[in-house]
Amino acid sequence: MRKVRLFFLFFFFALSVLKAEEINRTIAKVNDEVITLQDLENYCKLFKYQNPQIQIDEKLKKDILNTLIENKLILSLAKKEKVEVPQYWIRKELEKIISSYPSREAFYQTLAKEGLNVTLLKEKLKEQYLIQWMIEKYVRSKIKIAPYEVTQFYYNNKEKFIKPCSYFLWIGKWEKEKEVEKIYEKLRENPKISKESCGLTHIQVEENELKEEIKKIVKEMKEKELVKRKVGDFFYLIYLEKKIPSRRLSLEEVKDEIHSLLEEKKFEELFKKWIKDLKKEALIKIYE
Repeated sequence: MRKVRLFFLFFFFALSVLKAEEINRTIAKVNDEVITLQDLENYCKLFKYQNPQIQIDEKLKKDILNTLIENKLILSLAKKEKVEVPQYWIRKELEKIISSYPSREAFYQTLAKEGLNVTLLKEKLKEQYLIQWMIEKYVRSKIKIAPYEVTQFYYNNKEKFIKPCSYFLWIGKWEKEKEVEKIYEKLRENPKISKESCGLTHIQVEENELKEEIKKIVKEMKEKELVKRKVGDFFYLIYLEKKIPSRRLSLEEVKDEIHSLLEEKKFEELFKKWIKDLKKEALIKIYE
């Protein structure tokens, strides 16, 4: 995990550090800045680390290249505006990384193994700060969500704010039917006996979190009812302690969630517009 975290910081903004012996061809140019094949490959590695289940095809590579171009545009603008990076911020972030290792020696060993050094890492942190700072200035600072927007979204999307039915259950499973029969009869004869001592586990669960076979059983049960059922290769004992019906959540309960949804939507819209404007003013060349 520590190695992945360090790798992430090195390449998150897709301006990779090349080893001296590596020769890279230019695959894109943004004004007077170049993007190499190695930059693209490094970012693809990062993406694979973060999303191991996703196959990186040519379409995804094009999207990643576009991200690299966007980062170059943002950094170029920061350079043009002469944005300064506080040294204390770099020191603080560097210490965070170092503290995630067993020792400073372990940190430096990992750094050397990646063919990097502290100076290069600081440069990556500087780029990270600049991109965050520019996005805050040109995008996030312009996002305003009025109270009426939250209310309007709620009443236009009531079906999205339904809390599912939930249950308080005691449940257990066994491989042998005889064992289940014995415990079942024991609980029927003495309902006050500890269900935990009989091998059942107490859970609170929403209906949509239950396995389909168990859900069908529980939906037909009444409160305080105990049933035994075979599901697959196992025999189950289920005791329904309490059922909480589904209900529509109030505006008060979901207003913060809605605010976050609207904020993210506006961020995407404003970010796309901002990047589109930056691209209009830039000279961008992609080499096949």
